Amino acid sequence: MVKHIVLFKLTSFSGEDDKKAQLKEMKKIFSVLPEELSYIVDFKTGINFTIADHAWDFAIDSVFSGRDELKRYQESNEHLAAVKKASSIGKIKVVVDYEY
Repeated sequence: MVKHIVLFKLTSFSGEDDKKAQLKEMKKIFSVLPEELSYIVDFKTGINFTIADHAWDFAIDSVFSGRDELKRYQESNEHLAAVKKASSIGKIKVVVDYEY
């Protein structure tokens, strides 16, 4: 099994309401992927509630049966479309992929 975790920190927002709206949009964009891609074993998204300088804002926590399926996901039209939709939201990201 492969765990794929992506964390995002928003970098461009006008205030807390704008930040919350952008995070809700991220959730809307990415949460549909497991419905569209049947080979995803598990997929969760979450908006962080911890307020700290070192905290990230949004997480995607997903599981695939192997590296090939992770690559298939990353190259899928559905994933690429989601990334494109979210491209207007200013953010940085970190990724961790590991086998277990």
